[in-house]
Amino acid sequence: MSGGEEAELRPVQAGTEPAQPMKVASKRLQASAAAVGTLRSDVASGRLQLDPAAGREVRELLTDQMDQVDAWLRRADDLGRRAPLGQNPVAEAMAGKFVDRTTSEGDSFTGVLKEYRRVLDEAQDAVGEAMRQYQTSDEHAVDMFQKLKSQL
Repeated sequence: MSGGEEAELRPVQAGTEPAQPMKVASKRLQASAAAVGTLRSDVASGRLQLDPAAGREVRELLTDQMDQVDAWLRRADDLGRRAPLGQNPVAEAMAGKFVDRTTSEGDSFTGVLKEYRRVLDEAQDAVGEAMRQYQTSDEHAVDMFQKLKSQL
């Protein structure tokens, strides 16, 4: 602490744990994955089509986010190294715990990031398919108008 400030220590009451950020992130990610599943379903059924210009913008945003996640994953590799905390049992246990929370699958930092990357990739695929369907529908409409025009 600087400037003579003292840290305030507050007792934790039984039954109240501090929020676990990775579990919260994992739950939010599950909700996002469900939303992307709905998006894919709407695209597959033809209920959703996307203008290619708008779709390109969305895909660019998704690509930027995937690039950011890839950078975070590369940096997470550094966090996954065992910290040199010492040779005693407590230090070894803490170093192992830190590595596990950082790199294991599931609710770890890299596990959540990998799943987020997968969801972003699925969203990008769904947007691409919605763009293709829009283009196909648009081409079909042009063909229909051409046929009507030729019949007049």
